[in-house]
Amino acid sequence: MNRKYERNISSIDKQNYEKLFKLIPDSLPDEIKQAIKSSIETLSKLEAEQEKFEEYVYQVNSDDIIISYNGLNRCRYLLGCSKQAVPTGQIIELFFQTRVHIKIFDIAKSTNVPLLKYEALWIICNLCFGTQQQIQVILDKDGIDIFFNSLQSEHDEIVELAIWGLSNIAGDNYKFRDLILKKGVLQPFMNLARKYQNQKSEIFKTLVWAITNLTQGQPAPNKIYNKDLLLILSEILIISEDEEILTDTCLGLSYLSQDENLIDILIQQRIIEKLILLLNSDKQSLIIYSLRTLGNILTGSEEQTNIVINFGIIQAFEKLIKNKSQKIRREVCWSLSNIAAGTSYQVKQIIQNDSLLKSLFELLEQGLPDIIEQIAYLMSNSVVYAELKDLDHLVMQYGFIQKMANLLNEKEKKIIRVTLEGIYEILRRVQNDARFEQYKKLIVDSNIITIVKSLQNNRSKEIKENASKVIDIFTSKAST
Repeated sequence: MNRKYERNISSIDKQNYEKLFKLIPDSLPDEIKQAIKSSIETLSKLEAEQEKFEEYVYQVNSDDIIISYNGLNRCRYLLGCSKQAVPTGQIIELFFQTRVHIKIFDIAKSTNVPLLKYEALWIICNLCFGTQQQIQVILDKDGIDIFFNSLQSEHDEIVELAIWGLSNIAGDNYKFRDLILKKGVLQPFMNLARKYQNQKSEIFKTLVWAITNLTQGQPAPNKIYNKDLLLILSEILIISEDEEILTDTCLGLSYLSQDENLIDILIQQRIIEKLILLLNSDKQSLIIYSLRTLGNILTGSEEQTNIVINFGIIQAFEKLIKNKSQKIRREVCWSLSNIAAGTSYQVKQIIQNDSLLKSLFELLEQGLPDIIEQIAYLMSNSVVYAELKDLDHLVMQYGFIQKMANLLNEKEKKIIRVTLEGIYEILRRVQNDARFEQYKKLIVDSNIITIVKSLQNNRSKEIKENASKVIDIFTSKAST
């Protein structure tokens, strides 16, 4: 469903042994503490071997702390090592076949040695990367409760693993996501976000990724969770300057902003200016998620759209429409089509920007279907909502009618249907105006009527009906 992440075996301990040393209880005898520290340093330099899996299982089941640690560490390395010839899924199955997972869960649940809990939790995190059936076994073994309880740990390393585990479960499918939401994960996640938001730490990045995961999937999460998700992500967006965090945050907001009931709340959080600022980023995904969030807001009411326009979105689009990324250009065209479906004032902001119009029509000539579709919507919407003098500007200065004629030759039925609607609206709006004869000549010269007549025989019922409407309004006026 969403993004799952298999933790890298070297992401913590090879970089900083001290983090793991802190997980060794002071209450242990000095010789045991020293032996564990030596094991940490030695094992981090060695690869785990699948041929020794039975030996690792035996060690995990030992009551000796050092031996048990060695077994857990080797099992964890075996799960997380990308060099293994056997796919991770098959290795995961070994854990269930040997039933060592039962002992691992018991350690994660009841040990008073944080280092052992850390290793056990990390293994469970990677087991969550398995199939739905394997994850269900984890749930049946109280996996969710183990992770929830670990969120309260005094050790950041354990808290982070709990976040990873819960998010990997939620990221597998919407049923697991909803189960975790019903369990009440949002409140501890929100509390932790506020605790770590001023720290430049990996745990905060992990937390933002986890919160964003809860916004995704189809069907969408129950709307009762959306406001809290939106509030915390908006708060993070405002305070953060980290590109990775901002990308995840904007991804989450791009999903949440699809709920039109949340648009006012989004605006109240004062994130519009920040989102527009992020459009200057060099990171494509960050731009796309920011654009998508803004585009969703632009589907809102007249007042909501005006707020985004007044923050300078048109000027941002003027630059982004020339971006080398096709995805970004498409998002811009989609957002502009939303603006064009608004008021005459809003459409005017596009039509009076000649630089933007030139770029749009240059894109039209490039023939990329997904972009052409969005421009077709933009053009048709403009016809409906623009003042007639602004429509004149499009027709006389940019060959608008000929461009609509060209769109009728596209293969995509949606483009043809939308364009026919636009042509009909042109005729409807000028049929009782002095402009009619001039527009009629341009329509005839562009060969639109000939094309539309042929479309009356199209297999698509909608296209046939729209084509007939164009012919009817054209001939009824032309005959008077």
